[in-house]
Amino acid sequence: MELYYATFKSPVGKILAIRTNKGISFLTYPQSRWQKFFSALSRDETIDLKRDDEKFSSLKKTMRSYFAGKKVSFKEPLDLTGGTPFQKKVWKAMLKIPSGQTRSYGWLAKQVGGKNKARAVGSACGANPLPIIIPCHRVIREDGSLGGYGGGLDLKKKLLRVEGAKI
Repeated sequence: MELYYATFKSPVGKILAIRTNKGISFLTYPQSRWQKFFSALSRDETIDLKRDDEKFSSLKKTMRSYFAGKKVSFKEPLDLTGGTPFQKKVWKAMLKIPSGQTRSYGWLAKQVGGKNKARAVGSACGANPLPIIIPCHRVIREDGSLGGYGGGLDLKKKLLRVEGAKI
């Protein structure tokens, strides 16, 4: 399987983006998290990883606009084949949360048909392979507190502030 990657600078640190022929499949930051990803890839001999900055030119442009505080719509196709059916449902529901706004884990659970599944929704948020693009940072606790974020709460706050959210 061919995978393509590119890296680019951002206000949250250097971002690593991965794509298949189907679409963007993985995004991670900060750079300290890259090693885990590359270690996992090195164990799979069926993967051919190639750097190809050209395949990410649209994503890079959209990310620059995003971090400049502009409302953006990520138009790149997404490849979510690594997720379970439930995770994919949650990730697709998160795409509907408007920029600059937040929704609770409970709200998100209701969107995917399980108002009592807030914990499962939280786990799906934590497994999100495309943070920023799939805006898990917009999901907060019912009481208005931020909850968790894989990159840490300071990073979650920073992303919400970039979008103009009231936190």
